Amino acid sequence: MTDVIKGKDRLIGSEADALSLYGTAPEKYHGKVGLEVEMPLFKPGATRPQIPTANEMLQMHASLKAKGFDAQLEASGVLEYASPPVNVADAGKLAQIARKEMQAFEAEAEKHGYARAPFCILPTTSLDDALKNKVPRERLETSLAVIREAFHEDITQIPLLTTGVQTSFSPKNADEMFRMAVRGYAVTPLIIAAMNSSAGFSCNDNDRKDYHLRGKYYDLYGTSGGISPAFLKSSNAGEMIKNHISQVFDAPMYFAYDAEGSLMKSTKDNILTFRKLAAQGLNTQTNYELAESFLYNDIKICNLRDEAGAVVGKRIEVRAADSGLHQPASTLLLTAAVVPDGKTADAFDRLLKDYGFTGNPKLDGPLLQEARDAAINHGGRFMDVKFGTGSLREFAADVASLVEAHYSRDKTVAPDVAKLCDVLLTGDCDAKVFAQTFPTLQSVANDLQRSANVKPATAPQRKLAR
Repeated sequence: MTDVIKGKDRLIGSEADALSLYGTAPEKYHGKVGLEVEMPLFKPGATRPQIPTANEMLQMHASLKAKGFDAQLEASGVLEYASPPVNVADAGKLAQIARKEMQAFEAEAEKHGYARAPFCILPTTSLDDALKNKVPRERLETSLAVIREAFHEDITQIPLLTTGVQTSFSPKNADEMFRMAVRGYAVTPLIIAAMNSSAGFSCNDNDRKDYHLRGKYYDLYGTSGGISPAFLKSSNAGEMIKNHISQVFDAPMYFAYDAEGSLMKSTKDNILTFRKLAAQGLNTQTNYELAESFLYNDIKICNLRDEAGAVVGKRIEVRAADSGLHQPASTLLLTAAVVPDGKTADAFDRLLKDYGFTGNPKLDGPLLQEARDAAINHGGRFMDVKFGTGSLREFAADVASLVEAHYSRDKTVAPDVAKLCDVLLTGDCDAKVFAQTFPTLQSVANDLQRSANVKPATAPQRKLAR
């Protein structure tokens, strides 16, 4: 969960004023990629798997921070790993760094008797379980209270139950940011389907769901989730940034900060927005950045910070991947190959045209939304759904060829590339394998109770057709 620094009292007087916040970052920050991985933890319990207490989470977090890791705490029972930024060309090296550092997170969890779950949602954890064990944080407590009172109560399932993997890219200028967003939104349906790690169950409910759980939950955010309407109204970088600023001005906020730095909460009858705050003289940079942080679109524009935490520009996050055991490396390698500018991205742009996409969001909106909806509402077909003028499985195989060629010279990530390409070629995402392995909630619970090291079965590795 993003925290915003209080005390930035500069007033953002108009949408034009906010443009200055989207200037180009210093050159040394260009072309970087970072990885964030949310790791749900569990151990066998008296009757079903249990998650860590808030105190146990705080202990794990403090220990990892003391060892120099960028560890973050999510709402309940989840440790978040954040990697150092590296050059996009070194994404393969980052995959190795992240694997080693995440092993330290797993080792810390093991000291407390917990293991890292292979699911994006621990199926046996109820909302009550999560609430009883939530980590005390001002923003979290306030957000949960406001969601229940003024928004859709089911939104609480996102921070309390779900986990994901995000990759972050720092463009050299606004034009590259726009191109990254175009590619990021285009590859999102594939990310949703290929990285799906749901067992099909959530909230300790016996009913299996035949849709992508996290994607369905994020739809509850309306225009603040899924595909950004600001993006869909844009045909170039300038339009995207101006439209994005307008979206920030009108984004529903759970809370804001008053002149003394105290919290002001939204209510059912008064949903705060930055535009409303301006009428009260509370249109500070802090509240603007806070409003921007309440946008949870699949491709998120957010602050780029230096080593000291100061904002130096903007970056974009690719956010749709589920958490799981192979998903960190798979998501990193996939997005680092096709999202930022480069030869593989150029090939990806040409490939998208084969599936009916023009690269102009104003024209591609219906196809993008249709592809995203198909990946989420898969009805048990998982990756066997429509994509553009073709199928997602066909598109996945084409992307697999691009990925394999992109990393052909980096033998250190050959096993990770092979795993990713196997999923893309076979359609055997974790969720599909779990559906075959665990037909009932009880079967998942029994397996987790027996072992703290359950892993998805993997299909035989397949070489790409030449």
